[in-house]
Amino acid sequence: MGLKKVIQPDYREGVDRKLLNIIRDRFLLINQRRLERTQQALPLRHQATLDLLPLFFQVNHPLLPGYVSRDTPRSVANYVPDKLILRAAQGFSKTFKYKAEKRLRPDILSLFMMGSIGTIAQSEGSDIDIWLCHRSGLNKNEFALLRRKADLITEWADELGLEIHFFLMDANHFRQRQLGGVDKESSGSAQHFLLLDEFYRTSVLLAGCYPLWWLIPVCDENEYDKFAELLTQKRFIRETDVIDFGGLAHIPKEEFVGAGMWQLYKGIDAPYKSVIKLLLTELYAQELPDKLNLSLEYKQAIYNDELDADDLDPYVMLYRRLERYLKSRDEQERLELIRRSFYLKVGNNLTRNSATKNASWQRNVMARLVKDWQWPEALLKTLDHRNTWGVPQVIKERKAVVSELTHSYRFLSQFARTHHLKAHINADDMAILGRKLYAVFQRKAGKVELINSGIAPTLHEDHLAFHHQSSQPLSADANGWLLYRELDSAADVAFHPVLKRSTSIVELIAWCYFNGIVSKGTRLSLVSGKSTMTMFELQNIINTFNQLTPYPLPPVPQVQFRQNHFPLHTLLFVNVGVDPMAEHSARGVHKLSDRNDSLGYSAFRENLVTTLDQISLNSWHELSVQRYELGDTLIQCLKHYLASLVEVGDHPMPRFDVRCFCPNRAVAIAKRVKILFTDVVDAFFSAKGILPVRYIIEMDHRFFVVQFVNQQPRLTGYDNLALLMRYLEQPQSSYAPIVVDRYALLDQPKLKLVFEKSRSGTIQVFFYVRKTEADLYIVDEYGSLFSYSTPYHSHQSLLIPLYRFLTSILERRQMHQSIDAFFADLVLEFCEIKAGKGEREYRVEKKQLFTDATAFFVDVQAIGNYDGVGELLFDIYCDEQEFSVLEYGDQLIPAVAHYIHSKRTLGEPYPCYLTDLGLPQRLDQGDYQVGLQTVQYLQYKKALEDKLNEALQLLAG
Repeated sequence: MGLKKVIQPDYREGVDRKLLNIIRDRFLLINQRRLERTQQALPLRHQATLDLLPLFFQVNHPLLPGYVSRDTPRSVANYVPDKLILRAAQGFSKTFKYKAEKRLRPDILSLFMMGSIGTIAQSEGSDIDIWLCHRSGLNKNEFALLRRKADLITEWADELGLEIHFFLMDANHFRQRQLGGVDKESSGSAQHFLLLDEFYRTSVLLAGCYPLWWLIPVCDENEYDKFAELLTQKRFIRETDVIDFGGLAHIPKEEFVGAGMWQLYKGIDAPYKSVIKLLLTELYAQELPDKLNLSLEYKQAIYNDELDADDLDPYVMLYRRLERYLKSRDEQERLELIRRSFYLKVGNNLTRNSATKNASWQRNVMARLVKDWQWPEALLKTLDHRNTWGVPQVIKERKAVVSELTHSYRFLSQFARTHHLKAHINADDMAILGRKLYAVFQRKAGKVELINSGIAPTLHEDHLAFHHQSSQPLSADANGWLLYRELDSAADVAFHPVLKRSTSIVELIAWCYFNGIVSKGTRLSLVSGKSTMTMFELQNIINTFNQLTPYPLPPVPQVQFRQNHFPLHTLLFVNVGVDPMAEHSARGVHKLSDRNDSLGYSAFRENLVTTLDQISLNSWHELSVQRYELGDTLIQCLKHYLASLVEVGDHPMPRFDVRCFCPNRAVAIAKRVKILFTDVVDAFFSAKGILPVRYIIEMDHRFFVVQFVNQQPRLTGYDNLALLMRYLEQPQSSYAPIVVDRYALLDQPKLKLVFEKSRSGTIQVFFYVRKTEADLYIVDEYGSLFSYSTPYHSHQSLLIPLYRFLTSILERRQMHQSIDAFFADLVLEFCEIKAGKGEREYRVEKKQLFTDATAFFVDVQAIGNYDGVGELLFDIYCDEQEFSVLEYGDQLIPAVAHYIHSKRTLGEPYPCYLTDLGLPQRLDQGDYQVGLQTVQYLQYKKALEDKLNEALQLLAG
């Protein structure tokens, strides 16, 4: 072995061109070895593809891959194809002839491969990242043509099975730190010098100019620009021979935070590769600038004539540096994780038989490293059989990976705070990275944890056993579910660890499905205990996931993280493990009526929806499971579903599916639940936003009203119709129509008809005559409903007093409002409800009133005011005669009744009606109410009329 010749040039004392050539040739020697190793690892057809790439950018020929036009930028600096390459090119076109154009200014300065290519980490599946370095000054059209050419070559290579990514680079722009945003293959604004560090130590020159950086000694890196200018301006080197991306003496601390966050982002899908790079970021943050970065360490080794390609392998150098760092900190567990990550990244299974003579250089290097690590054979076998890892192994490994990622996040955060740093990553990119980290690692109630992000190729289990906890010894009253693997017999439970526990079997199934643990080939077993869960249900739930949701979930588009998450898909499972008609079946009780509604079934009006399991997937691909099994399960589920839709905003409504596999009426139950949810959503959500609707649901002898208040759903229950009607009288802040569920109020067809016919901008009076009585339904300007029954004598005697009263109210309100106010345009409308042909069929017929008949009625006016203690009292005027509460006190109503009775010459018993009512404007202290609503006048009108008519009955009687 010859003596190593260490080069220590001092350009201050003069530049030796011969020495410059020696330095360049050393780098080119390592470059050639890396290029040879790249070719050795590729199949023959891919080797030829790589050889031809520079030629494709050298010329524009219509029959060669990547041709766009003759105007596309071309010609690679200092590139001269050899005969073998030209012969290969003629395989595309026999007429192809290469003609050198020496005077043509090259548009392509260099082609560099970078990353794992040509390293110990290169595998058959490795993609190739290529920096396509073009000259500065390309216009937009030229740049677009070159981009298109690169894309076409990528497509051509992809057809051959070789994955190539081209990155168009302008060295001048790069030195000025003009980078793009975050995408799948780029770190965006997160790093610059760290990217340059990786480029200098991993790049392989395919063709074109070599890096000027090679020629600047490590000791002069701090004055890189000065010596770069010296070499080029003084013409010690030809400027056309080199490309300059800048020096690397200093990496700003701020960049470690941004680059670290980027690696955390990548670590979600490729943890083993990312934990290595994250540790390098930590190491740099701790050791720089006191120690050299890896690229300078690599350059110094070449200057020191240390040209062993194995030792200079970028990944081997990286590992050695990390090992020294962790050993110095005595962090053995982290070191073991890094070793496992490195071994799995290299992917060279050492336990697989391989002849020593034919062993690849990667295998030999890896074997030497593993020997140094003193790994037992069992560990090697475990790592080499990663594709057979089960759930326990993956969960254990995931804990180690997540622990390291968490450690890195905390270190980066602390480092930024300690040094008062702002990361070299823009706010938009930081938000994207943070949101993805949150979506994957943040624990939330009901969230399904995805445990296999890049840890094992598959988690498929051959056998899974689902056991209800009540089947376990000493757990007869328990109500949860347990999941086992490889459990041949239920009697062996005591000898097997529980893989997963949950209160919901649907959550267990979802966890298995979305982690790839269960598949079509998995053998299933079920022990139901006190549950009525069946194998039929179990298999159908899995089949439903297969039909409706993909596995694995596709990557989340980057654009989704730029905005708040919103729901994409909701899936409901009804009555899992429950028979809602079990008691009836046991007693032999059968349906006693024609009521088929699953929410009010048979004469018992029973709700057949007992439990609900809701699976929700949002736009960040967070998956959650919520079980509803206590109280009003359907109503609670509906409420939370509606609340989630508020987050949808301008996006399409999420997909919604319902499934039920219980023993009785499963299809009808699922259909009914889906209809209900769909109808409610259609009633509230429109292109204009959330509509101010009140939606009535009837279920299990009860009524529920859905209404949005402050953009959130409110669901209120009422035990009977009377309580519901009292609620519907309540004032509203704006017009809020009443929408009735298609299966609700079937016993109240007239009421449903009133709701269907009511509309904004009117006060509508609906009446239905029943011989000597009439039912009145008054829908006011905001949709509040006031209803009552009253004795009937004639249409005129029923409606004219009400007409006069409502007209007076409108006139009073108009005196307090502007001309163009809402109430100024209100229309009074009277409609008679008449029986139709069917038993429960009714129709509406508008009525025209003869208002000149008012002379036959006594004017009865009431004016309300608060007394000194806040009690509302009324003075009453009959035909302009005043009956004051101050004068009559408790005898006010009898006095008024006596006066009215005296005006009836024949003592007729017909009712007395108020024709006008005045109320104080601050009648209701609610902060939402600007003015009084018609329904409030009607409530006081009816109360006063009842008292007067009761007094009149006593006088008549």
